[in-house]
Amino acid sequence: MKDIGAGQVLFYAPDGIKQQLKGEIVIRGERVTVTEIIYFNGQPNGAREINLPLAQCVIYWEPEVYEQIGFE
Repeated sequence: MKDIGAGQVLFYAPDGIKQQLKGEIVIRGERVTVTEIIYFNGQPNGAREINLPLAQCVIYWEPEVYEQIGFE
């Protein structure tokens, strides 16, 4: 399992349809799992998890920057 982080997945279906999904991306073997947060009235209220075949996906992720706070 490899956690990519936040980003978007372009899924190319066998019938020629292209679907764009945004959320947290995890790669598990030959599958891509996208977790989308569902918002109601501007507040997070649930999540939806979608599994797609890795061979039919193009993944774009947003690099995350972590700030390290330390004492010198």
